[in-house]
Amino acid sequence: MKSTVFYMLLCGGLLAHPLAAQGLGNPQPSQGTPQAQGADTPRIGQSYVDTQGGETPNPQVLGMEMPLLDPASNTMTYNGAKIDVGNNELVRARFEKYLSQNPDDSTESKRYRKKMNALLKLTQKSARSKREVGSETLLKIGTGLYEMNEYEGDAGQASSLASAIASALSAQYANRARSQQNEALEKEIDKLVSKTNQLESRNTGKGTPGGKSKDGNGQKTVSNTYLISHNKAKVSKMTASGVKNDADSIAALELSKINFQSTIVSMLMQRRFNHALIGAQSYRHIFRDGDTTLKLDSESQAAKLFEGGVGLPPTVNTMATIAANMRRDVDQNMEAVDNMLAQNKLGAATQSLIQAVALGEYMESVATFPVEGRRRISEYWTLRKKALPALNARDYGALEEIAAKMKELDVDFDDSMLTSYCAGRKAQSDLHLRNAAKALKAGDDDRFNEEITKAGSIWPKNPNLVKGREQLEKLDNQDPVRDEFRTLIARQEYRTVYNEQDKFEVVALDPELKQQYKEAITVIGTIDGMLEQLDVIARQDAVMGACMAYETLLERGEQDPRFKADSRYRDALNRFALAAHDFTQALEKARDCEKRREYGSALANYYRAQCLYPNSTAAGAGARRLTEVILQAQF
Repeated sequence: MKSTVFYMLLCGGLLAHPLAAQGLGNPQPSQGTPQAQGADTPRIGQSYVDTQGGETPNPQVLGMEMPLLDPASNTMTYNGAKIDVGNNELVRARFEKYLSQNPDDSTESKRYRKKMNALLKLTQKSARSKREVGSETLLKIGTGLYEMNEYEGDAGQASSLASAIASALSAQYANRARSQQNEALEKEIDKLVSKTNQLESRNTGKGTPGGKSKDGNGQKTVSNTYLISHNKAKVSKMTASGVKNDADSIAALELSKINFQSTIVSMLMQRRFNHALIGAQSYRHIFRDGDTTLKLDSESQAAKLFEGGVGLPPTVNTMATIAANMRRDVDQNMEAVDNMLAQNKLGAATQSLIQAVALGEYMESVATFPVEGRRRISEYWTLRKKALPALNARDYGALEEIAAKMKELDVDFDDSMLTSYCAGRKAQSDLHLRNAAKALKAGDDDRFNEEITKAGSIWPKNPNLVKGREQLEKLDNQDPVRDEFRTLIARQEYRTVYNEQDKFEVVALDPELKQQYKEAITVIGTIDGMLEQLDVIARQDAVMGACMAYETLLERGEQDPRFKADSRYRDALNRFALAAHDFTQALEKARDCEKRREYGSALANYYRAQCLYPNSTAAGAGARRLTEVILQAQF
C-alpha cells in the first residue's frame, strides 16, 4: 500500500514534474455559479479547491512541496489545497494536447525505441551477471545513449544520462590514478625511511653540524644530520600528499555518486522511466563498492519520505524498482484503456488514459496509442468539458442533450442525477412563470416582476420566457388592440377574433372585455366543432347526410343568431343546401305556400320533403301543423 502511495506521488509530479515546476495554482469556483450558490448542484467534473484545515503539510524535498495524489477522489494535495487533477486547467491542457497529436510511430521513433529496448536488455543482463561489467559494456551503454540523443523526442535525456555515466567513469579513472600515485608514494616513503634509518645508525659525528671529525681509525667522517632532516621532511610531505589524494578520492567518489544519483532521480521524476532504469542498473557497475544508498541527510524530509512516509530504503535499487513498476503500471493502464474502449466504457477509459498520460507520457504504449481511440475519447472528453459551462450557465436543455450523448457513448454513464436535477430546476422555473401569469391577470405588477425574475434566474433559456415577453409587449400596446376588439365584436366578426386569439388574448385581462372575448372564442369553437361532425356525416351518406346537415344548421342558426354572422357557417349552409337540393327546394316551397295560405300545396311539399328525408323534423312538424289546420277547417 505504501509503495502504491509513492507511485501515486510520482504520478502527481514530484520535483521535476512539469506541472509541479510551473505550479498548479489554486483554481477557485466562479462566483455566482450554481456550484458557489448551493450544495445541491451536481458536480460534473468541475475544478475545485478545498483548503486543508489543520492537516500536516506534504513532505518537502530541497524546499519544494511534493504533490500527493489521492486515487480514491482523484484529487492532489498541493500547496495546502486539494485540486481535481482530472479537471485542473493545466492537466486538461496537457491531456488535450496529447489527444490532438498523432501517434508517435514514425521510422525515427521506432529506431529510437529499438535502441532503447536493446539498452534495457543489456543493462538487465548485466545486472543479473555475477561478473563485474567491464568498460566495454559500459562503453556500449554510453555509445547507445549518445546515438539515441539524435531523436528529437528524447529531449536530450539520453545525452544527459550518457554524460553522467562518462563523468562518473572519469571520476573513477581519476581516483584510480590517485591510488596508483599513492602506491608509488608509499614505495618512495619506504625507501626514504629505510635510508634515513641507515644514516641514523651510522651517524657518529661529534662536531658541529656539518663539521668533520675522525673515527677511531683516524678516518674523516661527515655528520648526516642535515640529510636525515631532509629525508624526514620529504617523507612528511609525501605522506601529506597521500592523505590529500585519499581525501580527494573520497570527495570525488561521493560527488560523482551524488551527481549520478541526481540524474537518476531527475529522470524518474520527469517520468523518463526507461532512462532511470538504465541508469539505476548501470550504477552498481560504475561504483563497485556496493554502496547504493542515496546521499540524503538523515534529518531531511526526503529521507523521512523514503524511510517513514513510504517505508522504502533510500537506495538506487529502490529507484530501479520504482521505475520498473511505473513502466508496468503504464502498460497495464493502456491495456485497460483498450479493453474498456472495446466495451464502449468511454468514461472509465478516459480516466485510465488520463492516469496513463500523467504517469507515462513518454512510454511507448502511450505514445503509440491509435488515432481512432484518441478520437473516441476526445469526443467523450469534449462533451464532459461542455457539461460544466452548461451547468454554470444554467442551460438545462443543453445539459440534458449532453447527458444523453454521453449516455449514448458510455454504457456505464449514469445520467439519472443530471436529468433529475435539470427536470427539477426547469419545473421550478415554470412554476414561477405560472405565478407570474396569475399575478399579471390580477394586476399585481410587483409580484409579476418578482416571479418573472426568479423564473429567469433559475432557467435563463426557458422558452416560456419568450411568451412572457410577448405578453408584456402586448400589454404595452393593449389600447389599440382593445379598440380593434370592440369594433370586431360590434360587427359580430367573431371569426377574426378567433383566428387572431393570440393577439387578442391580452384583452382577457380587462374585466370589461373578458366575457366578450370568451363568448367569441366559444361561439366560433362551437361552430367549427359542429361543422366537423356534419362533414363526417355528409361524407358517409351523400343524400341523407347533406339533408340532416342542412336542417341542423338551420335549427342552430335560429337558436343563436350569432351563428348566422359567421362566414364559415353561411358557406357550409349553402354547400349543404346545394348537396340536398331537392329536399331544400321542397322545404322552401312548402314554407312559401304556407305563408300564402296555400295549405294544400304547402302540405304536399312538406310530405315531399319528408319523403326525401324521413327524419326531417321541419317537414314532419309542418305536415302535422297543416293537417290540423285543414281538419279543423281553420283556413
